[in-house]
Amino acid sequence: MKDHTKIILTAFGLSGASALIYEVVWTRALSLVLGSTTYALSTMLTTFMAGLAVGGYLGGRLSDKRTDHLRLFGLCEAGIGVFGLLAVPLIYALPLAYLAIYRSFHLAPAVFLGVQFLLCGAIMFVPTALMGITFPLVSRAISPGPNGLGTTVGNAYAANTVGAIIGAFSAGFILLPALGIKASSFVAAALNLVLALLLIGMSGRWRKSVPVIVLAFCLAGAAAVFAEEKASFITFYTAFRFPETVSSRELVEGNKDAHRLLYYREHAEGAVRLYAEQDGSLILQTGGKIEGTKRVEMPNTLLLAYLPLASHPKAGRFLVVGLGVGVTVGAAKEYAREVDVVEINPGVVDAVRAFGPTGLLDGVNVFVDDARQHLLLHEKKYDIISSEPSYPTEASVTNLFTREFYLLARDRLNPGGIYCQWLPYYLLRDEDMAMTARTFGSVFDQVYVWKVGQTMDRIMVGSTAPFAYDHDEIVRRVQALNRSGIVLQPELSREPAQIAELARRDDIPINTDDRPLLEFHVVRNIIAGRAH
Repeated sequence: MKDHTKIILTAFGLSGASALIYEVVWTRALSLVLGSTTYALSTMLTTFMAGLAVGGYLGGRLSDKRTDHLRLFGLCEAGIGVFGLLAVPLIYALPLAYLAIYRSFHLAPAVFLGVQFLLCGAIMFVPTALMGITFPLVSRAISPGPNGLGTTVGNAYAANTVGAIIGAFSAGFILLPALGIKASSFVAAALNLVLALLLIGMSGRWRKSVPVIVLAFCLAGAAAVFAEEKASFITFYTAFRFPETVSSRELVEGNKDAHRLLYYREHAEGAVRLYAEQDGSLILQTGGKIEGTKRVEMPNTLLLAYLPLASHPKAGRFLVVGLGVGVTVGAAKEYAREVDVVEINPGVVDAVRAFGPTGLLDGVNVFVDDARQHLLLHEKKYDIISSEPSYPTEASVTNLFTREFYLLARDRLNPGGIYCQWLPYYLLRDEDMAMTARTFGSVFDQVYVWKVGQTMDRIMVGSTAPFAYDHDEIVRRVQALNRSGIVLQPELSREPAQIAELARRDDIPINTDDRPLLEFHVVRNIIAGRAH
């Protein structure tokens, strides 16, 4: 066995690579349904680590009782590959299972999160337990005896960790963007199959095992190949929108008839899908979140351009945070001399360029970057900054709703400049609205909060200087600017004096980088399915 030490360590390193490919793939796939919230990611990581822990315990007992460690290592690799492939059809069935769980348990959040843990376990627990079993087996297979145990375990751990680093990097930066979830799973499974055959062949006990392993891989591979997504639109971010009177079958059939997929690609920053509806409107899905150009949604995105434009006497430079389907950018282009847009996901830019309105991004300075990073590294000043990020349910988005970000944005405004912020009112409770308004008002001395008549969302418009126009004049100017053909009905919700009073209240918290309360509040509101 000692003669095979280097081969076994190399195999264990490759096993670590396949394990981390699976972890990245599963995390991405699960996050598309369960969300990328702290709660969801913690649940996924807990499930993965629980499987490793149970496997490590079982592997320790197994390695003490058996002597065919190399063969068992190979069988574990075969099992990991087979269950890794079987995870694909389970992942594709996940949205409908999630919808059923949400409808049954969302009013009891603790129970809901517990059942969500079991849902993750159905996909990850068996293969991760097998991963955990391999470490004790490898340690015993290459151990020269008690005196060299420390070196042996250290070498095994080092090899596996190096492999894990390579696997994580390859999955996140190469495999997923190039191949997607299903094909990346096949890459990891192929690695497991090669290792299984190699190790069992080295053990000399392959006659009975190899045919069974090959057959199992063929069956699992067939299940993975023919698995199809049927309900990718059902996610953590959308489940609360579907009436319980509508069955999952009706949802799937209705979606099949109503949507036509135009664009789908996996990017390191998140999966991007663009659909066309029968009425010609576009639906953009990024990481499970939905936005689009349906008439009911258009007032929000149009007013994110027209309200700040109507509040500013003469806007020259306009920055849009978050491209979406490009409605705000298109409206801003009509009047601003120079328009920039910063979008974190390159897939969104590619999809809009290919299938959005012709020439939408012509003449627009497009920056594929994180908005905070962009403003930190570029000292360019703007007359208007309008922010329309996705729902504030994870750190990468919530950090655009904190006091620190508003301070940064304020420093990038010209004198008299205006900052505009969209708020998903339907996801916020009264205390959340008060917190966001106080956070915004702690940075901007003059703040109007507008209600979008058709959607009831809120738009905050802030400045450090008094506005050039009162709210009635701003409404009139919005109507004059509007060329969309869609009726816009902004209604004043809060005026500057009211926000200034709110900003002075110490009993209302401020959303900060250090205490991102909004992130956790919105997640709980979505789970409970009740806010406004």
